[in-house]
Amino acid sequence: MDWKQVRDSIEMDPSLIYLNTGTSGLVPKNVHSRALELRVELHHNPTRSAWLAPWDDLWRSRFRLSQTVATTPDRLVFFTNISQAINTFCLSANLPSGSEILLTDHEYGSMRMAWERAAKRRGWNLRVASLPLDQQDPDRYIDAITSQWTKQTRLLYVSHVLYSSGHVLPLRPIIQQAREAGILVFVDGAHAPGMIPLNLSELGAHFYAANLHKWFLAPVGAAFLYVEDGMEDHLEPWQVSWAYRDDRSQPNARNEFGSTPWIRQFEMEGTRDITPWRVIHLCCDFHDSIPETAKRNRFEELSQLVRESLDGVGGLRCITPETPQLRAGLTSFIVPLSIDGQRLRQRLWDRHRIEVNLVEVGGVNYFRVSTHVYNCEEEVDALARAIRSGIPKS
Repeated sequence: MDWKQVRDSIEMDPSLIYLNTGTSGLVPKNVHSRALELRVELHHNPTRSAWLAPWDDLWRSRFRLSQTVATTPDRLVFFTNISQAINTFCLSANLPSGSEILLTDHEYGSMRMAWERAAKRRGWNLRVASLPLDQQDPDRYIDAITSQWTKQTRLLYVSHVLYSSGHVLPLRPIIQQAREAGILVFVDGAHAPGMIPLNLSELGAHFYAANLHKWFLAPVGAAFLYVEDGMEDHLEPWQVSWAYRDDRSQPNARNEFGSTPWIRQFEMEGTRDITPWRVIHLCCDFHDSIPETAKRNRFEELSQLVRESLDGVGGLRCITPETPQLRAGLTSFIVPLSIDGQRLRQRLWDRHRIEVNLVEVGGVNYFRVSTHVYNCEEEVDALARAIRSGIPKS
């Protein structure tokens, strides 16, 4: 691949170094241009753009995305972000009082709060499995989760890629064992689409939610929830609007609104800007233009360079596994107590115009570097030089 050509196809500010796709990714230039065009149309004639015109685009995006993630379009519900999708599920999941929900200790903080609220309201019990982040053997992660469910466990909530450490969990055998035990599985795939190959039909999760504005490079405001056929009773819209009483005699058939009668009750929330959903098909085209093997190799090359350039510098310790199947584009370092991680992040921006992220889980700070295919070796080198030039002490 000509990675410079790929980089040139991305809308970016050349005066800064963007290494934070894990928060939100940059978008291809044609996606950016089309989104601007659609918003001009919306502002010129909001009646037609919001209520009458977007439906072909919406179905095209749903269909193309279904091909990319290996499912059918009637299984994909669009949301503004994954938080909205997960909260919708938490507040409507059809689980009896006393049900046990199993999570890991590295789930996204605000989603842990969503489950805590839902558990309090519904009389559920939350159980937490600790993950052995320092292990290189995929089987250790499988055992850490499957050994923790009980006869009361009704649902497993687990991330595909850990937002803190960049671990790509070996989900398929975990899900297989959960299904054999009669446990529903909801996967938080916030970082997966665009970073790792995603085949929902083979993975086997009952529910799978993901952001598209991260590694899939869609504009902010694009996410989806996959719902396995037969699992619809676990989901109710949290905002009722005009689609709530649509004819559902054929709930999964394509309708004139670019969705299905069952899906539309979630996507129709009244007047809104669905521009991010309308350009998803263009993001699919971008990813299809890069062979999966080339993308995977590029993620490995850049993440390995990040590891080699930063591991040990000032006491930073890489926690992302070296095992290839357990890592991809997000490389994370534990920040020692001697370093003020927040000041380091701010200094990198103020002095060097480098954007990275710092996240905290269980009192541990993780310095997180996200490298996508549009990043380059020179940017990683610049980050390493900037960190070596001065690390703020606590």
